[in-house]
Formats: sequence, structure tokens, C-alpha cells
Amino acid sequence: CSFFFQTLKVLLCAKYACPQQSTWKLAVNVLLNVLQIGLPVARLHGKILIDTDLSNQLLFIRVAADFIGIWADLANCLEGFLFPSTKLSPNASLEDQQLDESLDVKVVEVIRDSILPYAGQMPKEFVLQIVSILNRGSIHSATSDSPIDTDSTRKLREEFARSCFETLLQFSFLGPKGNPNLFIQASGAQSTSLSEIGLVNRLAVASLLQRFHEVVIKYVEDEKLSGKCPLPRHRMGEISFVLQALATLAKSLKKVPSETVEDGVWDQLISLYPHLVDCTLSNCAQVNRSLREVLHEYKDLLSPPHHNRKNKVVVNGT
Repeated sequence: CSFFFQTLKVLLCAKYACPQQSTWKLAVNVLLNVLQIGLPVARLHGKILIDTDLSNQLLFIRVAADFIGIWADLANCLEGFLFPSTKLSPNASLEDQQLDESLDVKVVEVIRDSILPYAGQMPKEFVLQIVSILNRGSIHSATSDSPIDTDSTRKLREEFARSCFETLLQFSFLGPKGNPNLFIQASGAQSTSLSEIGLVNRLAVASLLQRFHEVVIKYVEDEKLSGKCPLPRHRMGEISFVLQALATLAKSLKKVPSETVEDGVWDQLISLYPHLVDCTLSNCAQVNRSLREVLHEYKDLLSPPHHNRKNKVVVNGT
């Protein structure tokens, strides 16, 4: 199995460098078909290893060990395909680009439907790499060299980026499949159980907060560089979408007791405030509406300084 993924990776990473474009398209379809059948089998062996009694444990340890190397190869295979070193020909038609992007979206859908819901049955390192792939794919700005290139929409795979972002949202506490207890700091016997249940949720939220920082800061920088020339439409849509998601995040955080929220989450959220203030210089009505909403959510995080329990550290808002 490991050899299969390593071989397939060569074709998928080559992608646009293949002499015949049908080669990598056939390879990705083979990958999708194999994952449809193979992922449940790999998960099954992982589950058997946990559930079997001691008399059979050695047998299943050997069987499950055969699948350990697969996860790293699979993650590298997916990443190599979604972010190839070769670029699409500049002469490619818009229709060809959309067809290629649809294959990228199909891969993200496999991650959404067949990988993340079963993260507890997969190695943590593999899940970390998958969330990292989604985070990388969700950022438009990272794929564009020019902040004011109005033709860059075709390069940025908007549907792919949105699919990655929405998958992160879905597996954070913001989405319907999210774990409402993911921020609660577990202790004692509950820590292991909570860690297993909320692994994807915590990774997704951390990745989202990182993305919020990157998008907001990049937007402020690029708008300054563009002067009176407006940024491309997709950039305006991206920052508005991020601001709306950030407002939802802040609103959701306030629904749980503040002492149960991990300090790192508060720190990341509050550190965004100065950058949000910088966004107030935007001339875009769409951005300003979303910005007003998120700034209103921040009002509850602003409070007079007070001391913690040991009266040593002054904190604000949490």
C-alpha cells in the first residue's frame, strides 16, 4: 500500500508537467476510488487494535502496523497534488481551469467526509498535516504575487479555497459537526476522552485563528499599497467572509464561561483587535458592514484591568 501511494505521488505531484494531461487526471481518479474503499479498511484495523482482548492483541498489532506508514504517504500524496510545483499553462482556457479545480474540490470533499470525521482512528501527525493542508488551501493571498492583479481570480482557485475554509469551519465548534466543549480545559480522567473527541475541533479552531490573522494583516498591507485602486473582488469577498466568521467566533466564545476557555484562544482573538482597527480605513461598504459586526462583538472583551487570583498579573477582558 505504501509503495502504491509513493508511486501515485510521482504522477500527482508532476501534474501539469505530465506529457499527457490525462495521465494525472486518471491518477487522481484512481486515488479517489482507492480511498473510498481503503480508508474504511485502514480505520477498521485501527479500531480492532483497540477493541481486541489481550490474547489476540499481538496479531492485530502486526496487522495494524502494516497501515502505519500509509498515513504519511497519503498526506504527502494529497499535499503534492493540491499544491504542485508545476503551474498550469497560461494558455489554458477558463473551462479547463474550472475542470481542474473541480478535481481539487473532490479531494477536499474526501477529506471532509472520509478523513476528519474519523480522526480519532488515525495518527495525530496525519490529522495535523491534513488540517495544515486545509489551512494552506484556504488562503487566497498566498497564491498571488500581486495584490492589485485584477486577473488573479482565475489563478486563485476560489471554489477550492472556499471549500477548504468551509471544511475548517465545519469541524470547528462553529459548524454543525463541531464539538461545543472543545475549549473546555479538561482535567483528570476526562482529559484523554476530551482530547480524542475534540482533536479535529481544536486543530481547526487554531488553524482558523491563524488564518484570520494572516488574511486581515495581508488585507491591510495590500490596501495601503493599492492606494486609490480597489483590490480585486475576490479579496474583498475574502476579508468580508473572514470578518463574519470572526464575529461568529467571538459570539460563540462568549456563550461559555470565560474561565473554561483556553488562554491561547483568548490571546489569539484579542491580538487581532489592533489589526481590525486598521481595517476601518477601508472604503469598501461590504467590508465596513462586516467589520462593524465583529467590532461590536469585541465590546464584551474590553473591561477594566483586574488582577488574577495571585494578584500578580494584570489582564484585560478575560
